Amino acid sequence: MATREATHAGSWYTDDGPTLSLQLQSWLDKVPPSIDGIGQIPQAGARIIIAPHAGYSYSGPAAAWAYKCLDLSKWHLSPALPIPILSNSDIVNASSSSAPPTTSTSPPAP
Repeated sequence: MATREATHAGSWYTDDGPTLSLQLQSWLDKVPPSIDGIGQIPQAGARIIIAPHAGYSYSGPAAAWAYKCLDLSKWHLSPALPIPILSNSDIVNASSSSAPPTTSTSPPAP
């Protein structure tokens, strides 16, 4: 299997694999299993997150909270899958939502 070179290792995050694994796991482990006013983590049905993506030393702890909220029970994530580039017409206008961005709501029924 072809592997893409980690071009930012050693600058935006450590270039030592075991250290990186420990850092990532420690940030994920600090996210509690539930949050008052929101409930259990991960949020059932959570399919979209907005997470910071600066260097892990800057954004790792905050990104862990976002990623820990994803409900992966029905997902298979793979970096090998192509991700389409969204056009302006694909972006949902936030003002069309009835819930403010900071409110946790249940996902629509399938």
